Amino acid sequence: MVVEQMRSVQELARERQRSMLATAASERQAQRVLRLDRAARRAERARRQLTNSRNETLRLRGELAAEQGAA
Repeated sequence: MVVEQMRSVQELARERQRSMLATAASERQAQRVLRLDRAARRAERARRQLTNSRNETLRLRGELAAEQGAA
């Protein structure tokens, strides 16, 4: 009887540990997804800024060329 109760307690402890490990793994995965999502948004923002900078550079070069051509 005592041995059976001990075995039952051990099984419950093992199941709880498995459950906690699974929960922790799930939480880590969710955090990883959130980090990747943030990184993707930052990369997209950087890409847009680079495109805007290139366009601005081309515009300013055109203005400079027009000024130099008029002079």
